[in-house]
Amino acid sequence: MDPPLIAHTFGTGFGETTTWHAPADVDLNGDGRLESIRLDFDGDGLADDLMIDLDGDGVAEYAALDLDDDGTVDVFYTDAGNGVWGVRAEPPAGPAAPPTAPRAAPEPGRMEVPIDVDGNGTIDATLVTHADGRRELRLDTDGDGRWDTALVDEDGDGTIDRVHHRKP
Repeated sequence: MDPPLIAHTFGTGFGETTTWHAPADVDLNGDGRLESIRLDFDGDGLADDLMIDLDGDGVAEYAALDLDDDGTVDVFYTDAGNGVWGVRAEPPAGPAAPPTAPRAAPEPGRMEVPIDVDGNGTIDATLVTHADGRRELRLDTDGDGRWDTALVDEDGDGTIDRVHHRKP
């Protein structure tokens, strides 16, 4: 079963808003249902912030931010109705767990963020960010726990510069 899509709307507070839809990839409250989307709001390369749809209606009600990059949600916000997530909120009722923190990797300044695309508990890809700005999206296409293909952004500009296939 595909994870549910969650709508999240952003705007400047004046004029039109823009709505995005993304598949849920986090079970924040431990009820077995994916209800949150992992994002990187502060541009630090870590997908350590969340948009949360606790009532299951397909629309995010909370933004949860990890301000100090320690893997723990520090503050919750709601939308003021104009696409600006600036209304500070108490944590949602019920058990809430922090987003999964990215793993520190052996290379200083390198981070690895595991990605479970289909919500089945198996890591499908890993986003590797290097201290010098290089990024790799390593895909495990056959489910054996090892990456098979890497999409490599060698200069950190967000464009894939090369594709690397691991030899069997």
